[in-house]
Amino acid sequence: MLYGLTGWHVMVVLSFWIVPFVLWLIALVQIAKSKAAAGPVIAWVVLVTLIPLVGAIVWFAIGRRSLRESGPGDRVVG
Repeated sequence: MLYGLTGWHVMVVLSFWIVPFVLWLIALVQIAKSKAAAGPVIAWVVLVTLIPLVGAIVWFAIGRRSLRESGPGDRVVG
């Protein structure tokens, strides 16, 4: 299936371009769908956009939990 130079090109494109792009896209969609305040959402979008692969990994590791824990209803007005 992966004969010669063409097969290796497919593997390189899949592992170094397609997979990080899909992770980046999923992270951005999840950030956009979160119901957190605008400030943290904008910060996550900037992080994931400027450092795509690392930002997406950090989002999946700690970002989802941090935005879920501090939702928009957690603010104290006074």
